Order: sequence, then structure tokens, then C-alpha cells
Amino acid sequence: MMICNKCSKFGLEYKNTNLNSPADFIEGNLDAKIWIIGLNPKTTQDEIFNHSFEDLRNFNPNQHNYFKDFKKVSKKLYDNWESKNSKTAHTDLVKCGSSEFPPIHPITSNRLSNKEMKEIVSNCFEHLKNQLLEHKPLLLICNGSYTSETIFNFFVPDDSSIKTSKQIGCYESTFNNHTFKIILSGFIGRIDDWSKRRLGLEIENAIDELDINL
Repeated sequence: MMICNKCSKFGLEYKNTNLNSPADFIEGNLDAKIWIIGLNPKTTQDEIFNHSFEDLRNFNPNQHNYFKDFKKVSKKLYDNWESKNSKTAHTDLVKCGSSEFPPIHPITSNRLSNKEMKEIVSNCFEHLKNQLLEHKPLLLICNGSYTSETIFNFFVPDDSSIKTSKQIGCYESTFNNHTFKIILSGFIGRIDDWSKRRLGLEIENAIDELDINL
């Protein structure tokens, strides 16, 4: 079933026979207070990302190396993430899957331009905003520089003295009267172990400040 085809001209379509909207794509506990935000699901060409609600609720981070990298970031976070009482969930900035991002244009076979990438993200960002308004997480952990920069531009800091994402690693933002913390990071799979642990300490400090009991 076609749920969203706003980006079909770029070769991206959200097809799922089980979900009602791309906003339903949240892997893990819907009541989780900690969200990890990735870029987009990695799929092979023509693969349909057809997860059911049950599949999403029963998500296990151990199923993919992409998530296992978080073990080196924070054991405290990861142990909770894989537990039955998990307060950690995952979703993506762009809900449509592709083998790479930016995807290859289906007609020209060229890599999409920055302008085209921004159009895709803008089309899909409404789903992320709807997810935040409905479920109200308290901490967003952005995985990757592109995701971090995009989140920073959409959810601006409450502190007006912060002008660029390079000035800060963690900040507060308020959207529709809901205030949450955002942690910006490079791609977890590419930063070194020292940077991973430094990030982990920042995450654990934010968890303590927000009084999230893991």
C-alpha cells in the first residue's frame, strides 16, 4: 500500500501494508523518553520496508551492527535499550529506505543535489514533528553530521546566543510548548572510541539532568 509518494520523482516512496503513516515508523517503545535519530533506513533496491506494528515494538538493537556501535558509547544506554523495560527508541529523519543517501536519481542516475536532498528532508520532516508532538520524548540523540545539522536548523536552540551547531554538542529546544534536549553527534560508526565514550558521558549527563530512570 502506498502511504507517501511526495518524493517519488527522486525514486523514494513509502510503501507499507501494515502501517498507516510514515509517522508510525518508530522502532521500540512508543513511550520511550530517549530517541536516537538516524538518517534513513538502509534497504536494497526495490525492497519494501514492510514492518508491522508488532515488528517495530519488538525491535532489538542487537539485530544490526549499526546499532551495536552504541555499546561503546554508553553501556548504560545500551543495556536499557535491549531490555524489556526499554526507555530508548529509534526513528529516522527520512522514513523512506534506500541503499545510500543521497539516493541516485532514478532517471539521470546522478547523485541528488543538496537542493534535492533538502526537498526530501523538508517533505519528510512533518512526520518527525508529528511523532514528537504525539509521543513527547525528552532526549533526541542525532546520529550523523547531516542529521545533526538538519535537526539543529529545524529545532533551534532556546538559547538565542547559540547560532551554529558547531558551537554546542547539547542544547534545549522547545516545539509547540514541549521542551526537550538534543545531542548532536557525528556518525557513531565512524567516530573513534574516545569520541564515542565522550559522547556517552554527555548522553548520561543529559539522562541524569532529565531525571530519566534507566
